[in-house]
Amino acid sequence: MRRRLWPPAIGLAYIATIAALGGLHAGNVLLGSLGLLDAYNAKTRLFLRTFLPFIATGALYDSMRFYLTPGIAGRIHVTGPYALDRAWFGVGTHTLNEVFELHHWAIADLAAGFAYLIYVAEYLALAILVFFTGRVTRALTFARCFLAVNVLGFITYFVYPAAPPWYVAAHGTGPAQLQIAPSPAAATRFDALLGTHVFADMYGQSVEVFGAIPSLHVAYPLMAAILVFQTRELRWARAPASVYAALMCFSAIYLQHHYVIDVLLGLACAAIAVIVVPAWERRSAPVA
Repeated sequence: MRRRLWPPAIGLAYIATIAALGGLHAGNVLLGSLGLLDAYNAKTRLFLRTFLPFIATGALYDSMRFYLTPGIAGRIHVTGPYALDRAWFGVGTHTLNEVFELHHWAIADLAAGFAYLIYVAEYLALAILVFFTGRVTRALTFARCFLAVNVLGFITYFVYPAAPPWYVAAHGTGPAQLQIAPSPAAATRFDALLGTHVFADMYGQSVEVFGAIPSLHVAYPLMAAILVFQTRELRWARAPASVYAALMCFSAIYLQHHYVIDVLLGLACAAIAVIVVPAWERRSAPVA
């Protein structure tokens, strides 16, 4: 196999760029180091090429910490999403989020917390399983859909930055306070039940607070469920993936991270990705 310098060089350039901008952390080093997979053997090169959209998504998400906050300053919607969700999906004078804030149960805290912990891992694990069954093209579809739905979400963060339910509960519907740190919201109950700090640590590394619309938490599981039904090697996962997608829709609202509107728009983004990406792949495939 002919060795190439440019993939590892791109990875190292990425690490150097983040270091120059400030805030280099272990995740950046890991992402940049993945370029070395191209130089090891043909299998790792194929793996890198197939999962490059996942890597690009991680780099794109992390990069938003440098420009998202100044890009949305003065344009954050706080009252609008809250009032609309209460009018369309509320119970009396409360949103569903507020209902669940008043009425919650330990078993639901555990189930919702677990769902929130694995929403990326589930999708990535399914893609890796498909890859190692020899369905490289299908694994690439998983990866491209992941990148596509995240690009849709990230663009929406800029076009319509919106405060999540937990922000309204904690800080009201006044002008958005940009200095507010990300919060695990009701997921702290999961940590309290198990005596952990998982969600506190996880949300301490989040790069966005006002990215409630759309809910990518529900987008990933729905995409996974749809693609599983289209992949014969994963037919054993169809029922679990479907149940998990439904659980995630509940969890996003129950844990105060998203309104019903956010969930519906997240599902719409997932549907767009799994329709558009395979259609593009079919049109781009070489004609025999």
